[in-house]
Amino acid sequence: MNQSIAARGAFFWLFQRITGVILAIFLFTHVKVLHWDFNFATQGLLDFSFVIERLQGNLGWLIFYFLFIISALFHGLNGLWAVVLDFRPARGVQLVWLTVLWAVGLLTAYYSFTTLSSFFKGGVV
Repeated sequence: MNQSIAARGAFFWLFQRITGVILAIFLFTHVKVLHWDFNFATQGLLDFSFVIERLQGNLGWLIFYFLFIISALFHGLNGLWAVVLDFRPARGVQLVWLTVLWAVGLLTAYYSFTTLSSFFKGGVV
């Protein structure tokens, strides 16, 4: 194995751990803010208008959910790639899987960011 492949593998291994920690922190924050701190008795149920109101024009929440989406996408797709590599498929099969994972990642990112952007602007997709 050449040095660049070894360095790339080490980077993705480390970034998988970092995004795992980020996801744990962000998920805890998301659940705390929306489920533990929310008073259902006085504020009613969470609904679509509440989500729009909370995210509309709020740059902090936009950045929070942007980083949440990026971390989840990388963590999930990199994890699936590691599973594919565990089976040691042929080079051509690896290329197919890598192409599929990239396509899924890019389409999911585009759809997610479009949706997040529409919430930030106060509209609907």
